[in-house]
Amino acid sequence: MIWSLPLLLCLLAPFLSAQASWPLALLTIGFPWFYLLALTGLARRRFFSLLGLGLGLIHIGSFLNWHPQRPGTFRILSMNCRYFEAASVGRAKVRQNIESCKPLLESMHPDAICSQDFSTSTGVENTQIEDFIKGPLGLSHDLYKVPSMATFTKTPIQRHQGTIFPSTYNCYCSADCELGGRVVRVYNLHLESYALGSPRNALRRLPEGIQMRSEQAEIVARDVATSPYPVILCGDFNDVPTSYVYRRVLGSLQDGFRKAGRGLSFTYQGPLPGLRIDYIFCSSELEFTGYRSVNAGDFFDHRWVLADLRWRNP
Repeated sequence: MIWSLPLLLCLLAPFLSAQASWPLALLTIGFPWFYLLALTGLARRRFFSLLGLGLGLIHIGSFLNWHPQRPGTFRILSMNCRYFEAASVGRAKVRQNIESCKPLLESMHPDAICSQDFSTSTGVENTQIEDFIKGPLGLSHDLYKVPSMATFTKTPIQRHQGTIFPSTYNCYCSADCELGGRVVRVYNLHLESYALGSPRNALRRLPEGIQMRSEQAEIVARDVATSPYPVILCGDFNDVPTSYVYRRVLGSLQDGFRKAGRGLSFTYQGPLPGLRIDYIFCSSELEFTGYRSVNAGDFFDHRWVLADLRWRNP
């Protein structure tokens, strides 16, 4: 049983909020490794591992898929841009980072961009990236929800709102706009990170970050449930597909990678690489036709996520 117990506990975690058990929530990070451990147990004729392996199959599609990539009628980009490294490099380097991203952004042709860790100050560097998004990219309609959140669209934003989560700087916002010929509500969110900082704060921050993220997921899920329009939801969840946070926010929505992803899925490029923590979801009225993550530069700690979509009944 020792070979499959971590996997079974990991599979239980999505159904328990962090308020109930934060150590189980922490286990979800290790799902791929626990699955391999259970396979090792099976190789050693520990057939109880079959239970964990069988139940774990429901999550394999969150990590590996091989769907064909087809064009849609519009395209969404979710990008955590880490302030283009403004917190750790000089202003000249920030401008250089932005310039290096412009060819990639131009090649993507997005109809809407949801960005996290996007500086909303009036600095020269921010004007540099905003002018490019609103000019050559043609996404001239923008919504800011401080702190560090930006949504850009090609079509006018009819209504918008935003919420800063309690006891944090993280937030989410929504914008009603027309994409593919119909009105959709686009959510852009950034949930609490572990923010461990110094090692001596790690034990305190681990349960605190997990619990805050769980509470934030509840707030977002309740808001999404009230939407009068079909929903597209983008963002940095700071949590993996086997987590309670993922399951709660996903609800009845579709995960773009599970529906249209190709290859292995990961979006985090930081100290603990190989995690998928950035997502694009949508309502059942919409269909994902293509989905991929893109390395926009080694100075980013997140890969950007790009999705092609179309309406099922135009």
